[in-house]
Amino acid sequence: MFKNFFQKYDIFREDILIIACSGGPDSMYLLAEVMKTQARETIIVAHFNHCLRGTESNRDEIFLQDFCKKNHLIFVSTRKDISRLSQESKKGIEETARIERYSFLEQVRLQYSAKYILTAHHLDDSIETLMFNLIRGSKIHGLMGIPEQNGNILRPFGQVSKIEILKELERENIPFRLDSTNADDVYLRNHLRLNIISEFERINPEYRKNLASFMKYINELGDFIDAQVVIFLRGETFFLVEDFFLQPSFLQKEIIRYLFAQANNGTIGLSEGGIAEIIRFIGDKGNYTQKDLRKLHLEKKNSRVYFSSHI
Repeated sequence: MFKNFFQKYDIFREDILIIACSGGPDSMYLLAEVMKTQARETIIVAHFNHCLRGTESNRDEIFLQDFCKKNHLIFVSTRKDISRLSQESKKGIEETARIERYSFLEQVRLQYSAKYILTAHHLDDSIETLMFNLIRGSKIHGLMGIPEQNGNILRPFGQVSKIEILKELERENIPFRLDSTNADDVYLRNHLRLNIISEFERINPEYRKNLASFMKYINELGDFIDAQVVIFLRGETFFLVEDFFLQPSFLQKEIIRYLFAQANNGTIGLSEGGIAEIIRFIGDKGNYTQKDLRKLHLEKKNSRVYFSSHI
């Protein structure tokens, strides 16, 4: 399965890879596939214990540690009290877990001078993310699913369904653990997966294929829009107010989104109201004014708007 994928990213047998592994079915299948192609000493299994399920979380860690020992794999793990960290940071459980998990994975990558981090996100995860973002009011860039590559992070299973993974686990007799909270629909993502997305199968058994095609189209559309924004900015750190208002209103909004994303490493915290506020600021008749939107700093001097990011 990985031959073409590894060729695409110039991954060779001797390259060190970090495998993000929870011990669940998806990540255990990922690990099993990597073991078929990579030298054992180049596989670093990284496990993040969220400490959210008490002894069950600890048993997952022990299971994976034993698996790695039997198969002569390097095992690295850490434990973080995500519930406590979530309260302290005033962020949600899922967001806190994601931030801490990826921070840990990057630390392990640097520690072992690894080429890439591999995660087991699959097609069903992308569909779930698409629906979650759609409900939250995301625009084009939130409807792309989970990217195949994000810097040093690769996701080889982007076009593989959960059903296919489960079939391969059974066929190859690969051991794994189950997360009991996955069946609890009190969590929004679980509710989407268990009660809403599950109905798609009844409406159209080909829904995965169709939504995969839709996400591919949205990705291409997003690339086109970003290219138009880059053409407008021309590599400068300013633009002319007159030129800005010559653009269609849609592209005006996308220019603001692009600048915000560049300054803030993403669009979290950017609302339609925030975009409208920036557009009003650009059109204001004052000759010298400044405006901040999180780390995005705008400064208007006469007919120019200069943009930069706060450190």
